[in-house]
Amino acid sequence: MVPKKRTPAVIRAAVYARQSVYEPEGIERQIEACRQLADARDYVPADIYADDNVSGYRDRGDGTAFARMLEDARAGKFDVLIVRKLDRLARSLSAIESLTAARVQVVTTDGELDLTTVNGRLIANVLTAVARAESETKAERRVFANAGRRREGIPTSGRVPYGYVWVPTKVRKDHGSVEAYELDGERAEDVRRIFEAFLAGVPLGSIARDLALAGKRTAGTKRHPDGVPFSPTTLRRMLMSPYYAALLPLPSEDGGAYDQDAITRGSCEVGKWPAIVSVEQWEAAKAKLAHPSRKTSPGPTRRWLLSGIAVCGAAGCGRPILAGGGEKGVHSYRCPSMRHFMRQGDPLDAFVERYAVEYIAKHRGALLAPRERSDAAAINAELARLDARLVELGEDRDGGLIDRAEYLRRRPPLIAKRDALRRDLAAGADRSALEGIVDAGDVLEAWRGLTLGEKRAVLGDLFEIRVHSVGQGNRRNMPADKFAATLAIAPLVIR
Repeated sequence: MVPKKRTPAVIRAAVYARQSVYEPEGIERQIEACRQLADARDYVPADIYADDNVSGYRDRGDGTAFARMLEDARAGKFDVLIVRKLDRLARSLSAIESLTAARVQVVTTDGELDLTTVNGRLIANVLTAVARAESETKAERRVFANAGRRREGIPTSGRVPYGYVWVPTKVRKDHGSVEAYELDGERAEDVRRIFEAFLAGVPLGSIARDLALAGKRTAGTKRHPDGVPFSPTTLRRMLMSPYYAALLPLPSEDGGAYDQDAITRGSCEVGKWPAIVSVEQWEAAKAKLAHPSRKTSPGPTRRWLLSGIAVCGAAGCGRPILAGGGEKGVHSYRCPSMRHFMRQGDPLDAFVERYAVEYIAKHRGALLAPRERSDAAAINAELARLDARLVELGEDRDGGLIDRAEYLRRRPPLIAKRDALRRDLAAGADRSALEGIVDAGDVLEAWRGLTLGEKRAVLGDLFEIRVHSVGQGNRRNMPADKFAATLAIAPLVIR
């Protein structure tokens, strides 16, 4: 009797590729090497699993190709897993043990591993330990190298601040330069204007809105390749960042995340890249963000010139006026109570803008004369509270409620805050909202070049505006003198 010929067993082979740095070409090379091995052994192709920009140390859970590969292995969808090298699969034995439990053999294209034999499993243990030790050694070297570069003012690779472009190490060497960042033209100018607008008194919400109207978005990320619209929170992080002043913050002693509030000029190294703003501008922005008189909530983003700035002029009212109707094409202002007036917005805006331009052109330099801050009363109240807190702290120490170490820990922040407020009070009102327009040769042209937020900052700094009802009669063809009588614009600087 002639024995039956055995049908060769069908072996289904899957491919897994991984690399820590995003580079499509590297993944493709791994996959191609694995395909060639599968063809040479007559394996039946199964699925391909690729993790790009994924570390071998990190947990590769839900959403990764590695997790999907393990799930398919347990479901019996393939018999052999081909990888380029063992360290592409894992830095520990856990992944290999999981595949072995699922009865999947692991084969490497470099011939170092074959788990079908006892010797192969022994070699796997040795190779995995060696790969892990090698990676840990590289990681240690990288940490020391990065620390050394930071002390020299050279940042490490990572997310690049908006307004800059990363310069690869090879390009720097070719040009004989150490500058890791270079200015990103138009975006660098955006950053400069953000700082200038904020220091001029423009609210973060208004700056974000002006950027959105100009079609500006944040730098792209893997999740949002085209970036996202700027928000007050994003702008706050930018204003707090020392990178824009070419300052490189050193890592915290405990290795934790940076505390932006605690970063100072003294805790940074001078960075080896071009600054977009001066150190003084960055420090001023930080101080302004931390000022106690500043609202913690950005509030609504204003869409109209006078909303929230002008107030109702009716006797006993004085509430900030509201704007509405813009979405229907009829811009209007009204008293919040709805009892005193509702008026068309465009004529009011046009009148106030003409008045502001004429006023600035007439008084010019006198507008920058020092004057008391409008928030002086609030600062004095905060100073009184801090002084009382310092006295109380001393009494707690003398009474034994706290020890000397706790006293010395709590006192310096209070002293620093008190001294900063005293400096603010002595410096007088911030007049930066007017800089640039007061000295302009053509005030009207300079005014037209301002954003809505900048115009609102100037008006709020210059005037107290009260809006009255226009009364009965023809409101459309009101003479200029009668229209002017329906507004009360009181200068806050020149009397």
